[in-house]
Amino acid sequence: MSAGSIYYAVADDRAFLKLVGSIRYPLSQRLSLAVGRVFEKADVQGVVVDLQEAEFIDSTCLGLLARVATQSLEQDRARPVIVSKQPEVNRVLRSMGFDRVFLLVEDPAFPSLALADAAGLAELSSRPEPQLILDAHRALSEMNEKNQHLFQNVIEQLEAALGESSDPRASQKVRF
Repeated sequence: MSAGSIYYAVADDRAFLKLVGSIRYPLSQRLSLAVGRVFEKADVQGVVVDLQEAEFIDSTCLGLLARVATQSLEQDRARPVIVSKQPEVNRVLRSMGFDRVFLLVEDPAFPSLALADAAGLAELSSRPEPQLILDAHRALSEMNEKNQHLFQNVIEQLEAALGESSDPRASQKVRF
């Protein structure tokens, strides 16, 4: 597997994220900041996530991508799009419920854009950032009941480590 890279751009009323190679936890801060940049512009009406060159995405980074759907819904933007020709990546996306909150496109005619490298947004994470990991796994668990069961122990352990409550009334989140 190749080292991962993250790129982003905003063109007209669309934002684009491109993930290349193996997207693992050390890239999570960059991905989080790139997602934040995508939603900074008020005129962005939709988000396209290009995973055509992604080989692997870990659960923390999947949770950060789930935030794209959450924020799109919360901000009344168009349903986000994921473009991927990778069978294994598509299988994981479907198993996590991404096909319910994103439009998955497997055979795209995808335009070439001048994307900014997200490497300038943050250094690679060498130490775990429990709050980022917790938020990402919460976003994944909010996508469907299967994910709630799958990540419940991870969330509870992180909440205990951070001194937070897993009481569903403690936070009001958008449900898909």
